[in-house]
Amino acid sequence: MQSLETWLGARGPMLAQALDLQRDIICDYVTRRLATNYPDLCPNLPAEDPELSQQIMFQQTPQRFHIMLLAALRFRTLAVVEREYRWLWGIVQRFGVERSHLLQQVNWYFEAARAFAALSTEDRAWLTVLESAIEQIVLTVTNASSTNVQPPQPSYSRAIARSA
Repeated sequence: MQSLETWLGARGPMLAQALDLQRDIICDYVTRRLATNYPDLCPNLPAEDPELSQQIMFQQTPQRFHIMLLAALRFRTLAVVEREYRWLWGIVQRFGVERSHLLQQVNWYFEAARAFAALSTEDRAWLTVLESAIEQIVLTVTNASSTNVQPPQPSYSRAIARSA
C-alpha cells in the first residue's frame, strides 16, 4: 500500500507534464461545462459588460485550477491546493459560488483529464485518488468556520491506494 504523498513524490512531476500537454482541451472542456450548466453563476461580476466578465470567469477558472494542480504535482504536495481553496473560498462566496460549484469543477477537470491525457493504468488509478483528495479538501475548507483557519492535519493526509 502506497500513500498519496509517496505517489506524488514519485510521479507528481510526470503527471503534471502529461496534463499540461492537454491543457487547452481539458480547460476548454471544463469551460464549456461551466457555461452550459451554470449560465446564471456570477452575473454580478464588477465590469462594464457582465456577460463578458462571466465568460472570462468561465474561461479563467479552469486555467487557474490547472495551474494550481500543476504546482501541487510539481512541488509534490497538496498543501498548495488546500491553501488556494482557503484563500479563494471567502472571495467566491460573495459572487454566489457554492461548494457544489467547486466540487463539480473538480469533477469535470478530472473527467477531462482521464479522457484526454495519456496516462498509465496506475496513474489513472492515482488520478482518481487525487480527485478524491481534492474533493475532501474542498469539503473541509467549505465547512471550516472562520475561527478555525488552520486544521491540525491536512485533510488529504489519510488518502491511500491499494496495489492491484
